[in-house]
Amino acid sequence: MIILRPAVPNDIQAIKAVVKSAFYSEAKNEVFNEWEFVEKVTQDSGYVPELCLLAVLEDKIVGYVLLSKAKIGIHHGLALGPIAVEPNLQSLGIGKKLVTQSLEQAKNLGYDWVALTGGDYYLKFGFVPTAQFGIILSENHPENTYLKICFLEETLKNTLSGSMQFCDSFYNEKGDLL
Repeated sequence: MIILRPAVPNDIQAIKAVVKSAFYSEAKNEVFNEWEFVEKVTQDSGYVPELCLLAVLEDKIVGYVLLSKAKIGIHHGLALGPIAVEPNLQSLGIGKKLVTQSLEQAKNLGYDWVALTGGDYYLKFGFVPTAQFGIILSENHPENTYLKICFLEETLKNTLSGSMQFCDSFYNEKGDLL
């Protein structure tokens, strides 16, 4: 049975192993990758410990999701990602549980929106493409077409627009989105 719980500092190596198993390829950068990002973001002021969730099966961490602070214009919200599930356990609904629980907790903590860069998989959770709201990463950014948002507070749909900014961990030393 899958149990969801918040991460604690002692979990970091197990989290990194899960994320690496889900994202590793020989082409990945040794320093800037999803599994090293996991630890980096825990040192960021945008880290929200209550929104770093784990899926645990038989005392083993098998899934992970992170929501961290973000901004669109002057409006504060959250960014979802990375999310990872052990490859041999994917398609069993673990990722769905992690996303659903993280969105519910974000709403309970008073956040109004969650954004991410990702595919159509996230539409089933209420995410919609941001282009219709005038929300972008930056002018002509190649990931703009993948930027999606889930409004936890519906009234923001008519007022939220501008450039999305993730917490500092999402950027390299030049200020480029990783």
